[in-house]
Amino acid sequence: MKLNMFADFTSAIPLEERLEIIKEHGFDGVMLGFSEEYKHIQFELADKFGLAVENVHSPFDRMNSLWEKRSDSTAIYNRTADCIRICAENNVSKIVVHPTDGLVPPQVTVFGMKNFDGLISTAANYGIKLLFENIQLPDFLDVLFGKFGVSESVGFCYDVGHENCFTKGDDRLMKHGSLLEALHIHDNDGDSDSHMLPFDGNINYEPFAKKLKTLGYEGALSLEVFKDRSEKYAQISPAEFVEKAKQAVQKLDLLIAEA
Repeated sequence: MKLNMFADFTSAIPLEERLEIIKEHGFDGVMLGFSEEYKHIQFELADKFGLAVENVHSPFDRMNSLWEKRSDSTAIYNRTADCIRICAENNVSKIVVHPTDGLVPPQVTVFGMKNFDGLISTAANYGIKLLFENIQLPDFLDVLFGKFGVSESVGFCYDVGHENCFTKGDDRLMKHGSLLEALHIHDNDGDSDSHMLPFDGNINYEPFAKKLKTLGYEGALSLEVFKDRSEKYAQISPAEFVEKAKQAVQKLDLLIAEA
């Protein structure tokens, strides 16, 4: 499988240095964020180092404003639409989207469904696929996939770490496996969303590997890991962290192959 890594694995060094380190350690591609600082130049930087851009993670703070009428609802909608447009202009066809934000669920509203309908229509017009991710409130995936799951512009991004610390045993991977388009792979202790390297927390990856094999998943193995969220990595350099990341994802790749 292709082995990818989230470019924003640390804030300690500039994006260009991060991309160079990722390339030097043999990764095939990257997932990108959508920060104000880099959203217009990050695609060119990834191309400079020969890294394929698998997808872009749209901004996810205040996403509940798409469900509830607030003073920033239009701005949050436009922010996501802007991400769609810029990705299309840079030939990136998939965007990861959080359905909600935080632990307090908003109401499922007509206002919210119209907003997501509009964003999905915008994505369709640009040839973009929106990949909704399992986070703290995965029931919203049922709502969105129930209404829009038949759209060719809608898919699923499965986050194995989120399920371990937020909704253990929920098994969204098999529930929405027919829509699976991308993975967010990381580890944690089952309590905090620490985005550690695989095999550094308490996730048992064997069932995960078997499920991917059952689903016939042939996409990338993509690490969404953060050096700065765990004391475990405080004493190592960004390059050492990426080296450990490569070793971990290769171990997982072998586990899947042997499942």
